[in-house]
Amino acid sequence: MIMERRHFIPEMLAHQPMFRGLDGDELGKLARGAYEHRIGKQEILFHKGEIPHGVHLLVTGQIKLTLPSAVGVEKIVLMVEPGETFGEESALPRRPSPVGAQANKDSILVVLDRHSLQETMQHNCGFAGALFAHMGERMCRLIENLENCVQRSSAQRVAHFLSQRAPEQAGSYDLELDVNKQTIASQLNLAPETFSRVLQRLIKDGLIDMKGRNITLRDLHSLRSFAG
Repeated sequence: MIMERRHFIPEMLAHQPMFRGLDGDELGKLARGAYEHRIGKQEILFHKGEIPHGVHLLVTGQIKLTLPSAVGVEKIVLMVEPGETFGEESALPRRPSPVGAQANKDSILVVLDRHSLQETMQHNCGFAGALFAHMGERMCRLIENLENCVQRSSAQRVAHFLSQRAPEQAGSYDLELDVNKQTIASQLNLAPETFSRVLQRLIKDGLIDMKGRNITLRDLHSLRSFAG
């Protein structure tokens, strides 16, 4: 794990969609209170109950936000992709994080100081709006994840997960899973063995074909109908 300040942080921020509306002075102010954080695959960024050092912007890699369980099986509540921020709900009000954060791939992040971020939000309404819109979108994703786990059967969860990754109007679609089966199973609140059994069922029913991480969704209309 490496944490250090670097002079090119304003350029890193300027290339992220959420920060493109800021001018050079605003980017400079944010950068002065920020640092770059490089983290290796499977390294812990922070645990549930800790207060994050600041708001995190993922530049490259992938971060999973998790809930631990008493038996040691984590539940992935959200996968963070490059260009997204996370930790606002804890870092800004200085509250313990409701989730833990762990690198799913080697990752580079920029950690933004809460005071610099709040000052920029006060002076740039467009940026504040973009940040709140992102937080609202993330809330919708969390609720959808909860609905998926609570109201759908295990087979329906897998069908929904796969069909979400295809264009709306497609009849069939080829996709490649960018994470392993265990990670996907955790996102769907399933045991890995259950996830594998469901995939075999969908293959048997003629809805998908599978080779390694490559999956062909043969009949998206039927797959979406099955997902409910």
